[in-house]
Amino acid sequence: MPSFTERVFGLAVSHALSGEPDRWLDLGHARLPYWKIGSGPDLALIHGWPVDGQTWRRIVPILAEHFTCHVIDLPGAGRSTWTDATPRGCAGLTSSLAQAIEKMDLAERFGFVAFDSGGGFARKVAADMPERIVGLALGNTETPKDYSGLFRAALRNGRRRGAKPAMFLGLQLRAMREKAWETSATDPALRRELAELFVRPLARDRRRFAGVFVLADGLSAEDFDGCYEAHQKITAPVRLIWGTDDPWFELDAAKRMVEQFAGPASLVEIEGGKLFVHEEFPKAFAEQVVDHFLAAFAPS
Repeated sequence: MPSFTERVFGLAVSHALSGEPDRWLDLGHARLPYWKIGSGPDLALIHGWPVDGQTWRRIVPILAEHFTCHVIDLPGAGRSTWTDATPRGCAGLTSSLAQAIEKMDLAERFGFVAFDSGGGFARKVAADMPERIVGLALGNTETPKDYSGLFRAALRNGRRRGAKPAMFLGLQLRAMREKAWETSATDPALRRELAELFVRPLARDRRRFAGVFVLADGLSAEDFDGCYEAHQKITAPVRLIWGTDDPWFELDAAKRMVEQFAGPASLVEIEGGKLFVHEEFPKAFAEQVVDHFLAAFAPS
């Protein structure tokens, strides 16, 4: 049971991530809200799709006891602003993340915490700056060249003519907003919370809805194949923290992916977790992140 102080701090952090950012990162083609919470070695937390930095609201209070957490909304997500010049797709978001990293208040050496598509972008950026990366902790994320049928089908359906208006109409129904989370979280109460926090704003604001397609327009599974080559350049320690019941990025594929990294890599299974394992099992997820990075940042 968390102490009163821990509960108050956790509520304050949750409020911080829904409130005004500490400052904005200007990428020229986009502006990203940026929060800096905690003290200690630096961790950059990169969210997946179609959510934003608030997805870390249960994780940051635990991490902030040991680390400085750097949280952003990627272009197209949350309260970010973006333009027609904002680079699109997997390559575009990877480029934007690399720009954002250079504008954050990060020390020369830092770690990545990421999940879903954010884990794809983080791995590619990490591969291009190996001298700066202390380690990576990745929740369920793309398994390059080893994709599930569900992942392939969802991206294929998203490219079909009329998919966008049909999706927007579907999101007007609360039942549909909640049903969309069935493959990503098990707990019905959490699915309702995620639908309200991340999907309802898309249904109420066409600009917010359009933002999800900064990544999704024309996206195919093979766009993440570059992560395979990135793995062979990542020598920092990697910990995969995996929900065992995820139909999007399957456990067996994650087990095969462990062998691809150039440096030490391990896989921790969280029984019953799905794609949003960090939302459904935040304490177990955060404890694995803390354990991983306390070791990674320890003096040799």
